[in-house]
Amino acid sequence: MHQQKVALVLGGTNPHIALIENLKKRGYHTVLVDYLENPPAKEYADEHLQESTLDKDKVHEIAKTRKADLVIATCIDQANVTACYVAEKLNLPRPYSYEIASEIADKTRMKKKMLDNGIPTAKYIALKEGDTFNHFGLKFPLVIKPSDSNGSKGVRRVDDAKELNQYQEDAFDVSRNKKVVVEEFIEGDEIGVDCIVSDGITQIITMHKKRKPKRKDGSVIFSIGSISPPAISQNVEIQILNIASTISRVFNLNNTPLLLQVIVNNEDVKVVEFAPRIGGGLNFRKIQLFKGYDIINASVESYFGEMPKSKDMPLDYYYSENHIYTEPGVFGRIEGIDKLIEDRIILEFYQNKRNGMLINASNSSSDRVGSFIVQGNTIEEIKQKLYKVYNTIKVIDSNNEVLKHQQNYKQLYL
Repeated sequence: MHQQKVALVLGGTNPHIALIENLKKRGYHTVLVDYLENPPAKEYADEHLQESTLDKDKVHEIAKTRKADLVIATCIDQANVTACYVAEKLNLPRPYSYEIASEIADKTRMKKKMLDNGIPTAKYIALKEGDTFNHFGLKFPLVIKPSDSNGSKGVRRVDDAKELNQYQEDAFDVSRNKKVVVEEFIEGDEIGVDCIVSDGITQIITMHKKRKPKRKDGSVIFSIGSISPPAISQNVEIQILNIASTISRVFNLNNTPLLLQVIVNNEDVKVVEFAPRIGGGLNFRKIQLFKGYDIINASVESYFGEMPKSKDMPLDYYYSENHIYTEPGVFGRIEGIDKLIEDRIILEFYQNKRNGMLINASNSSSDRVGSFIVQGNTIEEIKQKLYKVYNTIKVIDSNNEVLKHQQNYKQLYL
């Protein structure tokens, strides 16, 4: 009897639900690896092993024992590194080498290579634990970030030396390799760019303007959502495509999704960072819904050296991804969503927390209670729908108490 193929899926995030479903259709027995007891994708996998995706040797041991045919992560930077490490050890399919994955996942190495190759990015310095900060010509405000963290953990804007010293220790605590990046803060709109690289040719699929609270209180820099399409000129779009093409060439990326974060200030474009993966949150659903492109399937194909091209689909409306953050607590349930979907205020909703899961105060992507998508013909229609959502939903904790929204949603940053 033919033995069923085995796929190790690293990380139980919402996008990996669709990944697991895709792999099952391909005939794989799916083994989810996630350190959480009850991650969102758990019930969709054939098995769940409660281990850290950051433990490369442990994942290697699991893959070897289970005789895995595929080890995959599509939207988590450090899990991506582990997947490439194990795949290389066991000679399994992979979209790029472990060295490439490691270089890109380490922001200090990524930034150096970008500057060495003329890719526009902010001035920066790299610090190791114990180093004394010297301005080296950098001007406040600055951004301090761990070199190897996922999401927005430890990423803060600092406006003076006192704040830098205050939050430097936090960034080192989050960093596993005990290195941080200190870079100049770039004014402008942050644009997320979803690309694919197919046989070395880079194509932009979609772009969105990130909506970030403009805080100067030392809190982490985090996103409450996005709006698409962004209001940028054709010249800026051409610059972004040229930059993305240079990145794929310089970093030897031939068949892969490619996610860029850039800052646009008038006609000037600078790269914050990039990753050869799918964007987190609901990026995969937005691309499917509004561009008709299955980027989860394309990501699987990239492991086998293929990357389906995308057809251009012009948009004559707006759509917005939105994240729900609350004060810290223990999640119980969320109320009001079903009616909002029934009334077509919300197009789709994805819950990130399950009953009993902890909500921390860090405002990182792992603290999102849920995310949803709305669509409208105008920005004003999007605004009215968002006001309706935030005035309707209630997040209830494990003691049946209402958890307050972390963000003042009267400020939508659209």
